[in-house]
Amino acid sequence: MPRRVRSDTPLLRSIHFEQSTFGVFLVIPLIVVLPGLLLYPMISSVLVSLQAKVIGSPGRYVGLGNYVELLTKDRVFLEVFVNTVIYAVASVVFKLILGFAAAIFLNERVRGQNVFRGWILLPWIIPTLVVGLMFRWMFDQTGGVLNFLILKMGLMKIPPAWLAENWLAKGAVIFANVWRGFPFFMITILAGLQSISPELYEAAAMDGARGGQRMRFITIPAVRSVILVVIILSIIWTFNDFELLWVMTGGGPSYSTHIFVTYAYQLSFEGSRFGYASAVSLITTPLLVIFILLLLPRLMRDEE
Repeated sequence: MPRRVRSDTPLLRSIHFEQSTFGVFLVIPLIVVLPGLLLYPMISSVLVSLQAKVIGSPGRYVGLGNYVELLTKDRVFLEVFVNTVIYAVASVVFKLILGFAAAIFLNERVRGQNVFRGWILLPWIIPTLVVGLMFRWMFDQTGGVLNFLILKMGLMKIPPAWLAENWLAKGAVIFANVWRGFPFFMITILAGLQSISPELYEAAAMDGARGGQRMRFITIPAVRSVILVVIILSIIWTFNDFELLWVMTGGGPSYSTHIFVTYAYQLSFEGSRFGYASAVSLITTPLLVIFILLLLPRLMRDEE
């Protein structure tokens, strides 16, 4: 019989030590580079937000003056804050509803479901710039395909100016964001649904549970942690969704589609107020932290 090698021999201890040392050596570049990629921009943004800084001149330290002006004197900021909340909440809610419904449908065994899964991911794969240009053309008042269909079917004599009226523009950018983002919800929730054992549904059916009861007591609890993670990620991405809004509306009309990132861009690169723009950008951090802290305990309970 072959001799068994003891795990505490000097040779094996030397091998384990060399492997752990080599692993630490591989991680060192990440430890060195990552703080520079994350900490330096964050610290730099905080320092700039404490200055009255414009292009071509050194910054003048003003302390919390930018934040005081932002919260007490800037009337546009309140509108931008409301726009950001409406845009983020409405987009995430509709993406969740559509993504969950699509995941439930694709979890069933239907003909051509693999092909449909591939096609439904296209909005998520297409670059955001292309999506913005596409919807800007679709919602155009004179040459857009949507108004062309409205006139062709005789629904209106004068088609609406989708991107030139405040609430219509809000609805247009939310629609574009939902169209682009719901496939991510769908594919993630679908992965959670496929991890549920079919035996649970069979046992519930034998006990007389109906479809709605199986959904309430089996499906939703099983994928609730997945849904919470997707909501957190989507809220963070939507708060920072610059490309889509800037390409479609540029924040207009009259600040009605400005969110924090587009307003900060306009202040910095069009208004040359880099310090004030940094304060606008950083004000989103506590909002996102509070939101994550509200959902995190629920997520931890589900994991336990």
